[in-house]
Amino acid sequence: MGILLLNNRDLARRLGINLARWKRWSREFLPPDPLAGRQSGYARQYYLEDAFRTYLGGHLVAHLNLSVGDARQILEDLGRWMAQEDLGFDMRGQRRSGTGSDSPCVAREICIHTINGGFGYRDRRLVSRRRIQEGPPARWEEHWVETQMPDSGRSAPDPLDDPQYRTLRLSALMDYFQRKMADSIPSNSCSPDLTSAQDDPGVPSDQGHDPSPR
Repeated sequence: MGILLLNNRDLARRLGINLARWKRWSREFLPPDPLAGRQSGYARQYYLEDAFRTYLGGHLVAHLNLSVGDARQILEDLGRWMAQEDLGFDMRGQRRSGTGSDSPCVAREICIHTINGGFGYRDRRLVSRRRIQEGPPARWEEHWVETQMPDSGRSAPDPLDDPQYRTLRLSALMDYFQRKMADSIPSNSCSPDLTSAQDDPGVPSDQGHDPSPR
């Protein structure tokens, strides 16, 4: 399989994001494209790694109510950690699912805490989930393993002690992004806004655990 490259229009269409908004996020969350200044009319092309970074930054701003500056800082922090954990997409568009732990992982979330003008993080892994009652109401039992990220530079508090922490549903966002990259969507299907929470399993309906978004 060759190297996978996609342009702004194709990415915006596949993800159901307004094209102008996607381009704005690209300018905010990626370094300048060196070819754009040398070739008139050049349309930027993206490896999936860069496209996912843009999508993730947009999610932090649009759904977790963070400023662009804060989203940039979080992308910088999580980018280093994701590289160490082997999470993301390679140049051929293949997903890297992570090799940072021997324990099985059903889903993965990042708790984001605001600490002294910066951020601290906790890596939460769902290692098992089973239905214990058919219902109604249906009930499930879950087992999570949580690890404080050592490279965040700040000690993240226990989520039980922080009523305003945000939850980034990383594996759900990666699943959604990967599925949309595999889809073939007609060019007239682009939504004027972000995909809704009902259509996007990567968007938690309660905006994370932040009852009073800043």
